[in-house]
Amino acid sequence: MNTTHAACAPRELPDGLVLREAVPGDLEQIGALLAGRGAEEDALDHRLVVTDPDAGWSACAVVVDGDRVVSTATLLDEEVRVGDVRLPVGQVELVATDRAYEGRGLVRALMGWAHERSAARGHVVQVMIGIPYFYRLFGYEYAIDIPPALAVTVPPSGDGTPALRAARPDDVPALAALQDAVQAPFDVAVPHSAPR
Repeated sequence: MNTTHAACAPRELPDGLVLREAVPGDLEQIGALLAGRGAEEDALDHRLVVTDPDAGWSACAVVVDGDRVVSTATLLDEEVRVGDVRLPVGQVELVATDRAYEGRGLVRALMGWAHERSAARGHVVQVMIGIPYFYRLFGYEYAIDIPPALAVTVPPSGDGTPALRAARPDDVPALAALQDAVQAPFDVAVPHSAPR
């Protein structure tokens, strides 16, 4: 996979807004925007992406009104496995716009940034997990149903004394093995890289 990061030149948008690559000084505003429009975990996910040396700040773009972040999107480098063939793909994630700035085409501008960046990175396709039907506005089609994940709120029964706890870094190998085992029987899968 191409790991060079093309710089995102700032782009003037209507009403004095500017689309540009995110910078470390945007971190708290992006986190607040993502948590306010999505879930608290989205802010943590964003922090993990931009502090990952393989992704970094160039994986995220923002639209700003002066110094205020009003919209954001992140493009992840992923891989789709189709049988034994692995394809480099882009995945747009962590998209949010301040309610006061909706309807101005900011997500459309950010999706344009993501598509240009994806092509420059050598992605042959993009994958999207998102709001049903919304991303059709940007050329995406629904291809594979993803069944809802069940939340584990009670420890499973079994031998020993099961305990339900938050995952820790030393759990990552077991979690990765579990994901690989679940995806193995499918013809199409999106395996995660070791850092992710």
